[in-house]
Amino acid sequence: FNEISWLVDEPTYREDPAYSYSTLAKFERGGFSSIDTLFDKVSSPSLTFGSMVDTLLTDGQDAFDKRFFVASFPSITDTLASIAKQLYSLYGETCSTIYYIKNSDILDVINAAQYQTRWKDETRINDVTSKCAEYYSQLLIAGDREIVSMDDYQDCLNCIFALKESESTKDYFVQDGPWDNKERYYQLKFKGNYEGINLKCMADLIIVDYDKKTVTPCDLKTSSHFEYEFPKSFLQWSYFIQAQLYWYIIRQNMDADQYFKDFKLENYRFIVINRKTLNPLVWEYPDTKVVTD
Repeated sequence: FNEISWLVDEPTYREDPAYSYSTLAKFERGGFSSIDTLFDKVSSPSLTFGSMVDTLLTDGQDAFDKRFFVASFPSITDTLASIAKQLYSLYGETCSTIYYIKNSDILDVINAAQYQTRWKDETRINDVTSKCAEYYSQLLIAGDREIVSMDDYQDCLNCIFALKESESTKDYFVQDGPWDNKERYYQLKFKGNYEGINLKCMADLIIVDYDKKTVTPCDLKTSSHFEYEFPKSFLQWSYFIQAQLYWYIIRQNMDADQYFKDFKLENYRFIVINRKTLNPLVWEYPDTKVVTD
């Protein structure tokens, strides 16, 4: 099945200007005023954690270690982490410690972040340097890898264990074998087209059953909601767009292949897990094949 996919690496996929789910969902939420920022890169702790689980579960430990650096450091706020990252981006090549950076340069970054604007400048600088020093040092060691905490890494391992052991999800992630004539493909990429508009998608998991001639597309979601509250997330993040778009693109590629055109493409499945409750559930979207405006 991978032979009918778009065989490129992830950086190439990310750089391609074709429309993706994230682009369409941003427009769905933001309307015309969001057009200028549709292709801006978005990062958040929740997105990072989701990428950790995706990478370790689907690509393995080596791929995880190339992308993430697990560090043990005192917990700091997202704002301070952002300040440390900006300082590293500007001065990491010339300053081996945050204390080597000029106070005036640190203050410029603090002001841009609007951090503790009511404090005296000297107090703000001392606060940032003391709280960000260790994080800055870890950034130097990590290089181009993303720093994640030991706590996040342990939660990631817990999620993967639950996904592989839970009765509701273990069959999705079992290793392929000759006993069931199924193949599981992770992170396959596809290109498509709708009325002259280029589209793209990258599916977390696709299960091909050669006996039943079915293809089941799946997406893994790490959610802050309880697993049984997934409909809230489904509406909040417009996942119906993802299900319908991915199904449409994959079906288009299957229809163009003499062998897989006769296979049935099932409704999209969302495999959902909360890092605290660890009670994974699988949700099927019944309107996957419906064309909506």
